[in-house]
Amino acid sequence: MLLDRHMVLVTRHASMLTGGKKDRKSGRMNAPTESSDAEELSFGGEPDRVSWLRSWAFAHRRSLLAGAAVLVLSGLFVAGGWHLRDLSRRPLPPPDGPWPQQNGFTVGLCGQPAAACTPAENEAAENPSGVLAALQAISGVANARLACAPSCLQKTRNVWRSRVLQGTIYDSDYPGTSFMPAYFDMTLDRWDDRARIAEQAMSIPGVWYVFPKAPDFWEGKADVAIDLCSHPAGLLCTGVHDRSVTETQKQAIVDRLWNIDGVEKIYYENHAHRTKIQEHYEIPDLPGHKGIGTVRLVSLEEMTESFYVKLTDRRAIEVIGESIKDMPGVHYVRRIGPA
Repeated sequence: MLLDRHMVLVTRHASMLTGGKKDRKSGRMNAPTESSDAEELSFGGEPDRVSWLRSWAFAHRRSLLAGAAVLVLSGLFVAGGWHLRDLSRRPLPPPDGPWPQQNGFTVGLCGQPAAACTPAENEAAENPSGVLAALQAISGVANARLACAPSCLQKTRNVWRSRVLQGTIYDSDYPGTSFMPAYFDMTLDRWDDRARIAEQAMSIPGVWYVFPKAPDFWEGKADVAIDLCSHPAGLLCTGVHDRSVTETQKQAIVDRLWNIDGVEKIYYENHAHRTKIQEHYEIPDLPGHKGIGTVRLVSLEEMTESFYVKLTDRRAIEVIGESIKDMPGVHYVRRIGPA
């Protein structure tokens, strides 16, 4: 009896520990089940916690809304900042002005292989100082100077050409292009007197041509120009018969320029603006030059499109020349203004 009573107590104690229940009918212990007490211990506090969170959120709703607004605005500012950065790095259109005043001529000497001059005129050209004195004696000429002596070298650090152009007619070391005809720069007191002065200059023995000297629209506005491949078929650009520069190539050039220290602005000049410059400075009423006809500027098909770069430090010109000259789509790089 004592043993049976002890077993009953042990069984009841085990039932309490394990959560098992005794079937009243069979007297057997059922398998333990999850009790509602256990559920109360695990999740019974959730309704109170949710209620507390709701109360806290309601009490701090203004702060929460302000924080959310700050996060949204921050995201917008970041996205907007990148967008503005991209816009600021896009090439600018050419400036509206100012337009430099045209007030001079380029005067060429006879005695060159291509010059259509008489033997007497070629002989007179052998004395450039005499031709210069005659030009300076014309009424209305403010200044005349020998800009390039006979057979002067065209070698200069003002132009950077691609390595693939070496040995071609676009290379300054190519035979026949290292020398250029001698010429004079002539400045006038009044541009309105241009027709008379040009006619008098053409009558001087030894003078081959008189060209209106168009001022450089970009001088003072940019420091370096990057002329792009843009030409009729068959004209050499980067060593092969390239087509015109592509938009992808243009973007690659702009991206590289912005990675060079000293770049302040990048302008893009298209055919329309270059035509505008030509029309602004074209002078149809001058006599032209011997044996070649009237003075003509390049046609639209021969014009190139270009990037013009304004620098904070002109020492970056050579860096740009060496860095950009071999890029696809680039014809050559040239300095604007004095060396």
